[in-house]
Amino acid sequence: MENQRKIFVENSVSQSNEYNMLMNLSRLSVSKHLVDEHFTLVWANAYYYELIGYPKEEYERLFENRPDKFYQNDPENWNILAAKVRDAIPKGGYQFIGRMRHKSGRMMWVRLSSIFTEEMLDGHRVSYTVMADVSELQQTLLEQSITYNNIPGFIAKFRVVENGFEFVEANEKFTQLFGRSDYLLDKQAQGKNRAVLAENHAAMRRGEPVNFVTQARDREGNNAWLQVSGECMDWEGDNPVYLCVYIDISELLEQRELQKQTNQRLEQLAFVDPVTSGRNRTSFEIDAGGAVRAALPGTYVLVWLDIQKFKVINDFFGVEMGDRVLRHCYETVEAHLENGEYVARLAADGFNLLLRTAGEKELEARLNRIAEDANNFEPFRERNYLLSFSAGIYPIDDPVLPLVKIQDRANIARKKSGGSEEHCLCTCLFYSEQDRLRSLREKEMENRMHDALGRDEFVVYLQPKQSLKKAAIGGAEALVRWRAPEGLIPPNDFIPLFEQNGFIVDLDLHVFEKVCAMLRKWLDNGLTPVPISVNMSRVHLADPQFLERYETIRRAYDVPPELLEIELTESLVFENPHLLVQFIERIRAHGYHCSIDDFGSGYSSLNLLKDMNVNVLKLDRVFFASREADNARERTVIVSVIDLAKKLSMGTVAEGVETTRQVEFLQQADCDMVQGYVFSRPVPLAEFEQMAFGREIAA
Repeated sequence: MENQRKIFVENSVSQSNEYNMLMNLSRLSVSKHLVDEHFTLVWANAYYYELIGYPKEEYERLFENRPDKFYQNDPENWNILAAKVRDAIPKGGYQFIGRMRHKSGRMMWVRLSSIFTEEMLDGHRVSYTVMADVSELQQTLLEQSITYNNIPGFIAKFRVVENGFEFVEANEKFTQLFGRSDYLLDKQAQGKNRAVLAENHAAMRRGEPVNFVTQARDREGNNAWLQVSGECMDWEGDNPVYLCVYIDISELLEQRELQKQTNQRLEQLAFVDPVTSGRNRTSFEIDAGGAVRAALPGTYVLVWLDIQKFKVINDFFGVEMGDRVLRHCYETVEAHLENGEYVARLAADGFNLLLRTAGEKELEARLNRIAEDANNFEPFRERNYLLSFSAGIYPIDDPVLPLVKIQDRANIARKKSGGSEEHCLCTCLFYSEQDRLRSLREKEMENRMHDALGRDEFVVYLQPKQSLKKAAIGGAEALVRWRAPEGLIPPNDFIPLFEQNGFIVDLDLHVFEKVCAMLRKWLDNGLTPVPISVNMSRVHLADPQFLERYETIRRAYDVPPELLEIELTESLVFENPHLLVQFIERIRAHGYHCSIDDFGSGYSSLNLLKDMNVNVLKLDRVFFASREADNARERTVIVSVIDLAKKLSMGTVAEGVETTRQVEFLQQADCDMVQGYVFSRPVPLAEFEQMAFGREIAA
């Protein structure tokens, strides 16, 4: 969680440098807080600490980034502020002027302007707050309120005649400001000022109190905005004589303008996607969500639109070009929208569209027209590169359903196989009743998974790896099975779900511990174990310290690390190749063997093999489409990959091998091991021990 907070703060700082500079120059504090019981501070600009008098390190040490601790000596002021914030949560923001104690002990007046975003951290919403010291202004207002009759500030008397205003007299402060004692109230009035004076002239001729804002020019030629309050003090014939009190509000109006600009910038941060300059998730959820809730069932469909193989665009054309593609696609979709329809980028290359409902064929045709227009992207037309899309479509028949569930159902549809014809630029898939039932099944599995782990329902099966040189079992891969009360649940039903919700981390560690216990048992019985490989999900790589948890388990069972092989899938190569190389080095440094699984199933980069110092390359079953191993081109590719692996000092394992002819060919190609149904399916531990050791090994 601390790592997530660190990433959050770093991202906040990097995204707000220009904005932060503006606020510092404007002498405004900008900070981000969790909307929790402490209103915990997660980031602030330099002027935040300058304003309160505490350096950042001292503030963190004394108050632990908790504003409630900062206010601990001023509970009354804290309670007023806390109540204001709590009341404002449903409204999305607040403005507030209150008291705050400076480090020196001086009490300040501060103005707080805050908005609550949909951004989440540590389970709490994040608020953006702008704070300004308004002590001088507030004190002035208080003093004016108390001493209004004795020290009224700028004072002047005017005779309100039929065709305008005649100066009578003024105090010294007035003449100091304007440099003369015969100032004419309407002499320099132009534009809006002339209109304001004209509007109030009739009321003043009747002797009524007036209050208005006008612009004047001081003796140095500077413009000043003045709040004018006037009351009739006397009459000279038919002409009322007014006493006018002036308050210079130039600074206040400047602050208001700056606050307006600040609010606009905060609104942009909160509602605008930085890549497309269009709607972001928050804006979409507010406007599209509101449209759905206000509509009748069947009015809209939610489309989850993805650019296929977008990772390839970033890798081969660069991230900057990738961002240009995203902006172009957003603008293309937006150009096709009708009134009451919305689009936003929600994920890296994922867009959500709220469209008016139509027949399936009509929707498919419309989305393919959008895809065709998206391919009018000049840099790609020059390279003959086509953008293709996949779309999951959910007809919204229940407007009360939360938007996040509607989005999930559209995404579920998108991930299905099948869809419209392959030659289409946009593959369209619709949410079905089967999808709903599968979603319910997945929800049921989520509700049961923790208890199932505690009840040991997740068991380890082993699939042997046959050494072609020794004609004996040379290793095995540990595979998890869910032995539920109602029967065995296939891995394809629960592994993708657990990768999405993060439970795969706990499950992987459970399998690893079972394997360590199994190896320890074999060692204690005087056997020579074969190495066992375990799969490691990509979810682990989000935690830089993930390997420590594996090491704790291994050391507890005192298993030599060379008996354990960690398998990483080939798809990770393109997700973050540089990070993957670092993790492989760390895995090897701890003594584990490491392999790349499913090699050849995706977009393998042979160039990256030189950087990935793995022990084993596992050739995916896609290499072995020919059951008789009689496809010449296929054989050439397999021989070349095996030869390359040998030259890079990597072992090779062929996965998914099903026929003896394939085995014979792989033996000739000098492949090290074979894993597949030709030798054995994945089997329970006892059955594997019979195969490997000739007997079941007692615990």
